[in-house]
Amino acid sequence: MWITDNGLMQERVIMPDTGLTKIVSVKVKGSGLKAEQEATKRLEEKIAHLSDKRIKLSEAIDMFIRECEKTKKASTARRYRFELKAFYDVVGECYLDHLTAGYVRKALMDSGRSNRTLNGYLKVFKTFWMWAYRSDIVKGREVMDKLVNFQDTPEKERIQDKYLESWELKKLLDNMDERWKLVSRFLVLSGCRIGELIALERCDVWGSVIKINKTYDSNNHVVTPPKSFDSKRDIHVQPELRECIEDIDRYVKDMKEKCGFDSDLFFPDFNGDYLPYASYSKYLREVSERVLNRRCTPHIFRHTHTSFLAAAGVPLDTIANRLGHSDSKITKDIYFHRTQEMKEKENKLLDGISLIG
Repeated sequence: MWITDNGLMQERVIMPDTGLTKIVSVKVKGSGLKAEQEATKRLEEKIAHLSDKRIKLSEAIDMFIRECEKTKKASTARRYRFELKAFYDVVGECYLDHLTAGYVRKALMDSGRSNRTLNGYLKVFKTFWMWAYRSDIVKGREVMDKLVNFQDTPEKERIQDKYLESWELKKLLDNMDERWKLVSRFLVLSGCRIGELIALERCDVWGSVIKINKTYDSNNHVVTPPKSFDSKRDIHVQPELRECIEDIDRYVKDMKEKCGFDSDLFFPDFNGDYLPYASYSKYLREVSERVLNRRCTPHIFRHTHTSFLAAAGVPLDTIANRLGHSDSKITKDIYFHRTQEMKEKENKLLDGISLIG
């Protein structure tokens, strides 16, 4: 406890409900021992009431994001901030002790948004609520445990939406300009994430191996370690991918001569800097909507890579190692979906054969 030069008595306390440090102040009226004793009494009363403070949803979200910014990758904290803001815009301001599963569910249903979008909100909200529970901000998990996902489109249909068929890929590539076509070919042939491609240096692509040891965070414009420990990997360069790499090398060499820059990046932008993710994403979205009547993101090429390998009979473990996955539900779903399709085709082929006559 101390008195400042401007006549404030202050004390630093740890908030019992959040664990955060807060400075509590009262104005010292007058001077002398009696005034100091009176200020001390009022300060102690004010501190005692702090434990009764009710926390609003927006306040708790801010605390969660601040902690994420210190403990998680910048891109992860940014994603949580964006997703929780969308959730907050739907649910609205309220005190956490008044928040119920029924209230959340009704607010989501009244929003008019798709069930898939609402399920995304529920996923991030449950992560947030578990943090609040473990941080002693809320007293129980009941709100989180009672919330179940909304009925979504059939699993089979969702899986098919995540990758391109061969004819779709060909049609898409045939309608792309040279630069973005090369990027798309590389992604579908290597299984790389777009951030991994953007961060690649020419020395990372050598002989029959592509070394993945970093990724580009397009939100914060920095190069960071890969997404996870397993993401750091060597990708074998098969003949088709080797041909794509040679095409990229020729394109980049020509671009350097025309634009007059030098760069150590494997596939730089026109000024030698990192490829602009936003420009590629926007271009791909517009072309895919025009050509395929569906909106595609760069990540669809990674799923398409999985799909093609599965259809070719490549074992799941081999695909997972190539992608840098220790365990991925989407990879497994696509793999088993495509291998089941192959079995069905094989069974139909057998059904059409007469062996004895």
